[in-house]
Amino acid sequence: MNLFSTIYRFNKRYVLRLQEICSANGITAVQWLVLHHIAENDGCTSMDIVKEWSVEKPTVSTLVHKLREQGLIHFKNGEDKRQKYLSLTYEGQALCETVTEKVMHLQSFVTEPLSEEVVQEYTAKINTLEERLKEYER
Repeated sequence: MNLFSTIYRFNKRYVLRLQEICSANGITAVQWLVLHHIAENDGCTSMDIVKEWSVEKPTVSTLVHKLREQGLIHFKNGEDKRQKYLSLTYEGQALCETVTEKVMHLQSFVTEPLSEEVVQEYTAKINTLEERLKEYER
């Protein structure tokens, strides 16, 4: 139980810091996560985000439409006109880079006492736990 309590507390503190960074730049943490995902996966779809983050489709659709209204992303139509490929606008890319730099600074600060090998090991172990949790949900 201590492991999961620790993960919960850590996540709560991290999300609060992430929200502070994003808020100072005029977006929410979830909006930044979507922008960052699009930056890393140019031409992805809303469904790709739904699958990656295990969130509901209407939630992602709302976020995507809001980011489009803000001029941060744009759509490219696929062969099937219902299929929309997502890309960052110039403004979206600039904002994403600004926030990402600050988030990376936060993450570097937090992980500084650990070696890169330890960070990779922890990441792998948490990913293993996440996969087990997904299996439990089935």
